Amino acid sequence: MKYFFSLPVLLLCLNAHADSWTGVDKSKHFAVSGILGGAAYAYTHNRTQAFGLALLPGILKEVADSQSDSKTFNEKDLVWDALGAAVGVQAGHWIIDPERITYSAHF
Repeated sequence: MKYFFSLPVLLLCLNAHADSWTGVDKSKHFAVSGILGGAAYAYTHNRTQAFGLALLPGILKEVADSQSDSKTFNEKDLVWDALGAAVGVQAGHWIIDPERITYSAHF
């Protein structure tokens, strides 16, 4: 997990697109990766493994896009995937215990 922040920085340096950082496409990447991050943490109970599992579909999608004629590998989409996966994994870590769901609100 110590290399987590180096991935987005590396991808920003490699960015060669005039693509926007915001938009419906980016929010979809964030949301899907967040859901996958929470589900992966519920399955593995390991934040590093869950992050990798949640990020894998986004990486595969971008590789598949780069193989098509009309699209290219989009690093900004992958950054949003990484952010969503990190949020989902951390939320899963806070809420899900290996034996039960542990969220409680105290007022």
